[in-house]
Amino acid sequence: MKRPFSVLLISDDLSNSAIFENGLKQSGASSISSCDVASNFLQQLDREQSDLIVLDVAKPSFELFEQISLVRDYCPKPVVCFSADPDSRLIEKSVKAGVTAYIVDGKSPERIKPIVDVAMLRFKECLAVKKELALVKDKLSERAVIEKAKGLLMQQKSMTEDDAYKTLRKMAMDQGKRISMVSHEVCGVLTGLAQGGVE
Repeated sequence: MKRPFSVLLISDDLSNSAIFENGLKQSGASSISSCDVASNFLQQLDREQSDLIVLDVAKPSFELFEQISLVRDYCPKPVVCFSADPDSRLIEKSVKAGVTAYIVDGKSPERIKPIVDVAMLRFKECLAVKKELALVKDKLSERAVIEKAKGLLMQQKSMTEDDAYKTLRKMAMDQGKRISMVSHEVCGVLTGLAQGGVE
């Protein structure tokens, strides 16, 4: 069961708020606050820490999506944009800014719930993929520094590859550190020694 979530509705016509309220509540929204698109909604978002942003703007501006990109960079959350403008350049800009769903002329109350449900699931999946990619990058970075440390030990201490790895592993165990951390330290020391020797 989906946990309750809070919504910040940003609109160029706040009289439309009622259209969204029923669908958002059906989707699990526990609180819905709203603000005019011309206001500083970033401050309100920071204050309220809403879980979902809904944009209801007939003709969104590039400046609006610049602000949304700040949300993507500093506090990622799903963003659903309801618009009357099908301009492909605007849609591309919205996607690059981090908008999860861009809906043209789809503001009927019965459509709100499925649109929000899909957007939140898509956002969750994208977040999981990004975390997985970050882990892969970290592992590749760790592997690279271990390989570099092994190479320096083999070169400067005349060790075999197996002995170099065993040395790094023993140092890591003795110091209670990750082998990648020890490898980073070894690289710093041996690189410094090599540079000192050249001088």
